[in-house]
Amino acid sequence: MKPILNTVLVFATLILTSCGSREEAELTVPSNILSEEKFTKLIVDFSLAESASNLNVKNFPAEKMDSAYAFDPLEENKVSKAQYDSAVSFYSKHPIIYKKIYENVLATLSKMQLRNDSSKVDPNSK
Repeated sequence: MKPILNTVLVFATLILTSCGSREEAELTVPSNILSEEKFTKLIVDFSLAESASNLNVKNFPAEKMDSAYAFDPLEENKVSKAQYDSAVSFYSKHPIIYKKIYENVLATLSKMQLRNDSSKVDPNSK
């Protein structure tokens, strides 16, 4: 009985691991879900908004922070909360695509940081 159980477990594992990535690669994002590009941009904007609020460069008291950093990524990108929630739910169920989106987010933020760093002039370099 034990060899049969082992065979079934090995077979089931092979099926589950081999099918997942192929299905993800061939998956078409439904039209009611934000595209990978739009979702990537939205996550980038959320990251930037969070960074700005954490920096508190204007040294505002906590109760005035909302008015100091009035950037709303959902509103800016014309995306409803329901659309955002649906996209999060959809991509969470497809981790390979979600990982790719986050890799694109990191690449975009890294490019922005590089541009920002290269535009700064070091006063000691002259």
